Amino acid sequence: MKTRPILYGCLLGSVMFAFASCSDFTDVQPKGKNLLTTTTQLEMLLNVPFDQDDGDGPQFVGDKIATLSNIPTLLSQPTPTRNSIILSWDESLQDKMAELTSSDSEYSSYYGVIGTIANPILMNIGAASGDEAMKNQLRCEALTLRAYFHYLLINKFAKAYNPATAAEDSGLPYLLETQDIAQPTVQLTVQEVYDHILADIQEAIDLDGLPTSAVNRMRMGKPCAYAVKALALLSMQRFDEAEEAARQSLALNGTVNDYNTMTGTGTNLLGETYEVLLRPRLECEEDLFFTYGIEFFQSITPEAEARFEPGHASLERIDTANKMYAGLGDMSESMQGIPGLIMTYDLNSGWNMAGLKTTHMYLIVAEAEIRKGNYDEAMRALDAIRVNRINPEIYQPLEGTVTTEADAILHLKQTSHGENIYSVYNFINRKRWNQLDGWKETFTRELAGNTYTLTPESPLWIFPIPLNVISNNPSIVQNYKQ
Repeated sequence: MKTRPILYGCLLGSVMFAFASCSDFTDVQPKGKNLLTTTTQLEMLLNVPFDQDDGDGPQFVGDKIATLSNIPTLLSQPTPTRNSIILSWDESLQDKMAELTSSDSEYSSYYGVIGTIANPILMNIGAASGDEAMKNQLRCEALTLRAYFHYLLINKFAKAYNPATAAEDSGLPYLLETQDIAQPTVQLTVQEVYDHILADIQEAIDLDGLPTSAVNRMRMGKPCAYAVKALALLSMQRFDEAEEAARQSLALNGTVNDYNTMTGTGTNLLGETYEVLLRPRLECEEDLFFTYGIEFFQSITPEAEARFEPGHASLERIDTANKMYAGLGDMSESMQGIPGLIMTYDLNSGWNMAGLKTTHMYLIVAEAEIRKGNYDEAMRALDAIRVNRINPEIYQPLEGTVTTEADAILHLKQTSHGENIYSVYNFINRKRWNQLDGWKETFTRELAGNTYTLTPESPLWIFPIPLNVISNNPSIVQNYKQ
């Protein structure tokens, strides 16, 4: 049997990318000695904060401007930057964008969760001492984590799942605890990655070791397993199965927090106070799996504002630099060179940037019901979200008012936009809809006097695999070129 290191992330360091902390950790450990020998020790791997920002997605799809550079200067300079390519949607510069992507925080952090948390548990749980029920729970949590973070990875760095081509479309490595450190990881197809995701999540469900209520909101519970299954099946266009899994998740936790009553107090630089939306960290029942993230100095574009339903708390009540610096100038103009943008400044809320929410499941139910022509049922699912987001003074239910597929899709996209703007999910959903007739759309945005266009077919929807990965494993190919 081959000797493997304690932390699987160290394995990844030799195969795909380096974790400096792994090197430091193993420097002080007895060579070849496995210290993860009890369930208590293995559970400690799960008790970490998941600091995951919303990455490139929101800026790419035109929802936000994350860079604090002067945008007119950035877009007019002769030498392109990674941000200028993303903002201008310039397909001709995608090779340049790949050259500029020396590393990618989402790639490294997502694989980091797999390599330093999920796989070490799966590698060692069989021989660990401890309560058998706890061993089963930890195995299920690790399988669910591994499946979910591979789901996030494949949605950024490969083509959206297309049933007609997924078996040939180039995907990513799927990292198992059995990976031989002497062999390079193998780049699987999109189909193979999704097959592994479904296999892992089904094993977690069948083992039935997850608690209905997780240890905390940064741990996986039973609703999470069904949620990950639903998301994967939705991407695979297996809509009825996705809805079934989503309803199973909602049966365990269907809570949607009321943003209209979640209030905090902001104080501007003049000492004046004002009421704002406060989304408490680790306290929202709708968060099935929470990842830390804050909304700070990210400008919401006019196109993104227009996509919100009127009266939406996530736009109208979030704390912003406009409120914080009231009367002291336009922060978006002074910092980004574009006047009049809403710039977020919410250091107190916990926006679930890359996690799982009950509202994702309601959106899946709505989409599946729209496809079956059951518009009232679909709108009922949307209303479960909307009633907790739209100002009560103007809220009106959609159920009973929608009679066409086009209107149903419009309402679903509007609800989805408001729900997911501060997360990775608007990017994931819009990329997925690009495969579907009646759902795909071309996006435009105005920046610094120029109009930019992003088509459903653009290869820019596939982000470059970072160069530090390819340099360590030359067998990995860039998916946007395939």
